[in-house]
Amino acid sequence: MSDVSKRLVDFIVEETGMSAGEFDHTTPLFSEGYIDSFTMTAIIAFIEEGFGITVPQSEVTLENFDTVDNMAAFIQRQGG
Repeated sequence: MSDVSKRLVDFIVEETGMSAGEFDHTTPLFSEGYIDSFTMTAIIAFIEEGFGITVPQSEVTLENFDTVDNMAAFIQRQGG
């Protein structure tokens, strides 16, 4: 697991109260109802603050933010 993915998983666990065993890196977190829009907003704020990148509203898509793998790839593309 990359450092980026580990940090994301740790944050999601802390924010939601889920255990890391309840989801994996490919689990569709938003589209399958594991997280809601409030949690997604917190994740985006965490990414911006924790990785020093700006997430444009136009980039907040399921393709970029539905799974831990998608989020980690987005962060890496943005240079975070």
